[in-house]
Amino acid sequence: MTRGKGVCGHVVFVHAPFPKLLLKYFLSFWEASRGGILRRWYIFPGCLIAMCGTAVFIGAVPTRVFGHDIFFLLDNGWRVINGQRPHIDYASPWGPVTFLIAGLGLTVSRYTVDGIGYGNALFGLLIGLWSYRIGRDRLEPTPHLLMSLYLVVLVIAPYPLGRPFFYSSHAMVYNRYGYALLGLVMLESFHTVEGRIREKEDWIGGISSGAATALALFLKITYFFGAGLLISGSALLRGLSRRRLLGIMFGFSLVAIPLFAYLGFDIKAVLRDWNMAAHARSESVSIHELGRKFLFNTPYLLLLLYLGFRGSSAVGTTQPGRRNSNLLHLGVLVFAVDILVIFGNQQETQLPLSIIFSLIVINQVVARNRTSPVKEADPHRPLYRVTLFAAGLFFLIQFALEFSGLGYGALLKTQPSRLHSVTRFTEPRLNPLLLYDDLDAPKSNGREYTTYVNEGIHLLRKKTRPRETVLTMDMFNPFPYALGRSPAIGGIAAAAYRYTLSDTYRPSDDRFFGTADIIMVPKQPASHKTYYDGFYKMYKPALRDRFRFAGESDMWYLYRRK
Repeated sequence: MTRGKGVCGHVVFVHAPFPKLLLKYFLSFWEASRGGILRRWYIFPGCLIAMCGTAVFIGAVPTRVFGHDIFFLLDNGWRVINGQRPHIDYASPWGPVTFLIAGLGLTVSRYTVDGIGYGNALFGLLIGLWSYRIGRDRLEPTPHLLMSLYLVVLVIAPYPLGRPFFYSSHAMVYNRYGYALLGLVMLESFHTVEGRIREKEDWIGGISSGAATALALFLKITYFFGAGLLISGSALLRGLSRRRLLGIMFGFSLVAIPLFAYLGFDIKAVLRDWNMAAHARSESVSIHELGRKFLFNTPYLLLLLYLGFRGSSAVGTTQPGRRNSNLLHLGVLVFAVDILVIFGNQQETQLPLSIIFSLIVINQVVARNRTSPVKEADPHRPLYRVTLFAAGLFFLIQFALEFSGLGYGALLKTQPSRLHSVTRFTEPRLNPLLLYDDLDAPKSNGREYTTYVNEGIHLLRKKTRPRETVLTMDMFNPFPYALGRSPAIGGIAAAAYRYTLSDTYRPSDDRFFGTADIIMVPKQPASHKTYYDGFYKMYKPALRDRFRFAGESDMWYLYRRK
């Protein structure tokens, strides 16, 4: 309902259909002017501080699924703190980026489990500031703000991608880091800057994409390939200026050289671990699984094709008889990269790059509408409204789900539910960590996993000396961090048969057992038997040859080096 003045000056009410009114407000939200409230200096910093502050408050989220995965971060972060490096001191399909973030968070938190949330907050802060700067001259006000906030919440939302937002966990957080880096590459690659500042922004944007690509390389190799595809696609769709190419090379070197130096420039060790992971993963991936993942995500493809087609029509072209199909081509490229990455992940759905693409479409059509001399007379106006509504609705729903995950994590931290049913860790370092029972995988979460770790710690305290180093023959090694002991050189960041290692491609016996004084062997592993049985069978002969039986409990065997 609207109101206005009649002929005699009286206020009269004019009824407007509610859907039209709602559509008007929805469109005006995306069309916010550069002088509007969304451009005020305090909006973005305030949101960024609130979001990262929430991640700090959550710390180690009360965990409902994949509870054992937190020791992937705690153990490898603890290794970094103690001077160990992945690929060099122990095998790892992942590069050092995730472990450096975890180590930084643990250091800031004085080695508490809440350091995992601190590390996420610090990386989210970096991504937020980075994306806001790169998008400053590339995006309209509303897409600019929301792009930056989306990349931040993509990093810090404490639940696994592809799962419902209430499945709180820090499992597979490296996937969130990787998608945020690819988002930065997308933002720079497909939004050029016009006018006097074009050359300057080509240089800065190139540095940004080069640095993000280098971080992706040292995070997980699949994200590096994804970044390479996006940059190559941008060269075909918009060209590759000399300044941008030099910027990419400079930005990549700026990040890659220090990280290679951290790894002692041992390229052979890095390639060996990548080769190990690639062959192991290839043995477990079937055509059936790839086809299932592709079919499961075809709704994203259909939506991207629709948005690309509609967006291309709404943007239009200045040349009569020709069609601007860049957005359609970009949609296909984005889906291809999303699928490439998801094939290498333990992730079923939720494609963040597709969500970012919807915001790129919004930005393109809003910018086109802003420059239209007579908006209502523009023949592209109906297409503009339909495209903006579809892309905006899709983005806001996905954006709200990520924020729901962050809010749910904060709510759980504030008011943990069913505390009476949660078995607590006995070790002081682990005591703040809450693991809820998981009916789907009880051995890796809840009371079963907590009891598993508690009993192992009790056996180690009873049978070993504080200076003896411990290695665990399971997917993760919880004991060095929990006991505050120096970790043994050797082992692997996460042991999963035919996922991170295989019969043919694996660390040698000497490299795996390294300098460990004590080997903990579970009677019933926390990881699934699919991942454990082949792994244990490979190393069992060397275990018996190098170590002797020294004690046991209901859940563990303890071996000491001969």
